Amino acid sequence: MEYKLGNVCHIEIAGGNLAATKAFYGQVFGWKFSPMSDSYEFFDAGNLQGAIDADGRPSHDGTVLVLACDDVAAKLAEVEAAGGKTLKPKTEIDGGHGWYGYVADPAGNRMGVWQPPA
Repeated sequence: MEYKLGNVCHIEIAGGNLAATKAFYGQVFGWKFSPMSDSYEFFDAGNLQGAIDADGRPSHDGTVLVLACDDVAAKLAEVEAAGGKTLKPKTEIDGGHGWYGYVADPAGNRMGVWQPPA
């Protein structure tokens, strides 16, 4: 893959318990994983790659990764079933821009889910 200066080329997610974090993202979003070390594991989200870093500190503050989905309400239920937590329920975005919600993964990272308009 070719990257231009300024392109997002890799993201890292603070993982806490690496096994629980991998299970969560694998179950809820279908990510695939490949190990690099005992505390750092690469993921492939299909359109972007990155890593889970078990030594990182999860946060509710700062940059938020927003993941696309077909149905925010259904995805929030999947998040809860997989050990995550709903922080903001399905909410409509003004101007016909779809719906979103916020979740916390098992490590405590705040993430968003977004459903495009029909």
